[in-house]
Amino acid sequence: MMNQLPLHKTKTLFEKDSVSLVASILSPSSTEDDDHVGIILTIYLHRHSEKNVINPTMISLLVQALHIIDTHPLLNHTNNKALIITGIDHDNLKMCKFFGNGLDLEWMMKASNNQTNHHSGAAAAAAVSAATKTENPTSQMIEMFNSQVLAKILTLPFRTVAAINGHCIGAGLFLALACDYRFMRTERGFIQWPEARLGMRLTKGFAELSKDKIGDYAVLREGLLTAKRYTSGEALASGIIDGEYPLEELYSAAFRFALEGVPESHDNPLEYFDPKAYTEMKMEIWCTSYRALKFGKVSDLPHSRI
Repeated sequence: MMNQLPLHKTKTLFEKDSVSLVASILSPSSTEDDDHVGIILTIYLHRHSEKNVINPTMISLLVQALHIIDTHPLLNHTNNKALIITGIDHDNLKMCKFFGNGLDLEWMMKASNNQTNHHSGAAAAAAVSAATKTENPTSQMIEMFNSQVLAKILTLPFRTVAAINGHCIGAGLFLALACDYRFMRTERGFIQWPEARLGMRLTKGFAELSKDKIGDYAVLREGLLTAKRYTSGEALASGIIDGEYPLEELYSAAFRFALEGVPESHDNPLEYFDPKAYTEMKMEIWCTSYRALKFGKVSDLPHSRI
């Protein structure tokens, strides 16, 4: 069946504040030996009460999970791995409404000492506008997200897949775009660049990432300038995502696709795979967005070059 995964055992490598990193260790048999044919890593975003918004806590948790991917002994001795990022909760699919609902507007307003009753979107836009002019908590948060999370995921030395289980908006979309591939659930959830609706500019890192990952200029123009909400079917037709599946099949589809991309895959083996060269290849492909994410500042002018 589509949603039946290959034989594997799991090990939780990190779990804190509703973000976890789980290793699925693929074995050629059911025996519990040390030999395996691959490791599929999954970062689970289960901060459902906050709709998986991007704030300093979420960024810190993602940085910790990515650090473990870099340093854990289980992962250091194999190149045969891939990563899935998702908000799917296997134990409660009803909670899977959001992959990522953008920047944390409430946190941004508090950080900018905005205690007014203005519309949250307008107040948050004002906070971002202020961040483009001076160094403040909002600019620091966005720059940390860009340099330590998005730039890192963009250039990981293995296949990365976003399994988009629900609404994927703003910063949540940029998290998905940082991955090599994107699969999305059908029937529920939208993809959106909301900045035009909220009166925000993108900032250089977000803009360059969008330009590097969306190959069709007409789609980029429509998505950015109209704040269109894309269903999974529309996102697939527009080339924003690479596949759509019912929620019950989404993770297994992402898992199998991730497994197909490990270097020693039977379908497409990479005989002389080198992780350093693979990371450098990704830097070369997405050089402009990598530079803007890794080294750019929120205060960089719209017409500047990084």
